[in-house]
Amino acid sequence: MFPRYRTRRSVRLGALILVVAATACDDPFDAFLGDVPLTPTEVTLYDYVTGRLEDPPAFDIVLAVPARVDQTLNWDFLFQIRNGVAELVPFSAVADSVTDAGLQMTNERFDAVLEAPEEGYTLNAPLAVQPGDVLIARSRVDPNNFLACSRYAKLQVLSIDPEAGTIIFRHLVNPNCGDIVLEPGTHGSL
Repeated sequence: MFPRYRTRRSVRLGALILVVAATACDDPFDAFLGDVPLTPTEVTLYDYVTGRLEDPPAFDIVLAVPARVDQTLNWDFLFQIRNGVAELVPFSAVADSVTDAGLQMTNERFDAVLEAPEEGYTLNAPLAVQPGDVLIARSRVDPNNFLACSRYAKLQVLSIDPEAGTIIFRHLVNPNCGDIVLEPGTHGSL
């Protein structure tokens, strides 16, 4: 008697989820998607070559946090100063591994970037940056997501201090896997 009751209950719950998903506007997954944050977050990264071990030189787009390269391989790009030039370096340009993590310079203003392109990213070479530069970034494939897709972000370099070996940038990361929308307060569809 109990197994049959559990089966009926599971079927009813599944049917309810399908009804809710099917009645959601145009996208049945809309209720499960998060919006791009309304306010950009500022991050400081430290020079990969001269920075202290405890200071993070890399950025993890999937979690939208700075990362220490001595503790994890889950990062997408790092900051370095090479021959006096500040650079953001995609993972594949540093490691013996190929990932989808990449960067793309844009001439658009930070606020004008509303979508990330799906192609055209620099994957295996450093990009020289200076204050005011706006970039679009694509993460590595998220290993914790069954969809096996990347996340997208836009960032703007606010300042670079060569003496301190730091870069400060602001960013907005779309929390949804595979969603190229970068307009604050919105999201795309799956």
